[in-house]
Amino acid sequence: MAGGYDGAGSLFALGLRLTKLDESGAPLPGPQNCYVTESLAQIGVNQEYSEPDAVEFRNGQGVVCVYYAPPRTLLRGLIEDLIICTPDPNVLEFCCGGEVITSGGTDEIQTLEIEGSPTGGSFTLTFDGETTASIPYNANAADIQAALEALSNIHPGDVTVSGSGPFTIEFGGFLANRNLPMIIADSSGLTGGTDPEVTITEAVAGAPGPNVIGYRAPQVNVDPTPNGIAIEAWSRAVLDNAYAANLPYFHWVLPRARLTPSEAISLGAEDPTTPTFSGTLESNSEFGAGPAGDITFPTDRIWQYCRVSSIPDLTAGFVEVS
Repeated sequence: MAGGYDGAGSLFALGLRLTKLDESGAPLPGPQNCYVTESLAQIGVNQEYSEPDAVEFRNGQGVVCVYYAPPRTLLRGLIEDLIICTPDPNVLEFCCGGEVITSGGTDEIQTLEIEGSPTGGSFTLTFDGETTASIPYNANAADIQAALEALSNIHPGDVTVSGSGPFTIEFGGFLANRNLPMIIADSSGLTGGTDPEVTITEAVAGAPGPNVIGYRAPQVNVDPTPNGIAIEAWSRAVLDNAYAANLPYFHWVLPRARLTPSEAISLGAEDPTTPTFSGTLESNSEFGAGPAGDITFPTDRIWQYCRVSSIPDLTAGFVEVS
């Protein structure tokens, strides 16, 4: 699948466009949910069919008198290999989850204020699904920071708490340069005062930086890509051993793929391993006209292609999905 011939029977893509999907299968809107890579890529797809048992009856002499073979039905599509000739962290994050590490961005800052002048009790804080132990009503900045650092998803150096109320919570370390979920406070354990409550507000929204410097693998026992991704590829159309003059490109669409790495990634190798993925394909009519609205044929099959007159800008980078 793709354009360019290397003399060994392999076909390679001119470029790929990867799109994250919502639960229904539609392109996920936002500035970081569609990514184009111009790296050399190879895709191999296949189809898996059911193999029903044939029905056979014989008469008393052993002669077959009834034979019926039920028709095969298409079960699903298969990506036998998706090979992308770059260890691009963004490609890894799109295909198999995890997190991209960047520098030069903006660190998330949130503020915590204890209102209503409580005289006793405690409160808890929840960050990204993890909840702290009880924090006393009169906690200082060091107490709050220690409670947050005790969470399994925050490590020493990932957060700094300062001030004496309101408190400033600034994220850094492995949580730097990221738009993080809001901390959630549970004030039900506070007593005294007047309607005591802990409020959390976002002072500065974190944002990834322009410099991609690394990649963090997905968390254990968590589905990193529950909705799958859509994969589009463009290739040159060849007729009679020459590039076609009319409708010179193929546009390939795999509207919903669920991928996992299919080969080990060598760490610290002199020549970085080319990431290779495999997985399954599903039909996805919700992908519609795609993230840029440039698909002119239905996307309700496990994969398909169409001759087109031009290709989009395949310069590596993110594409805004409206």
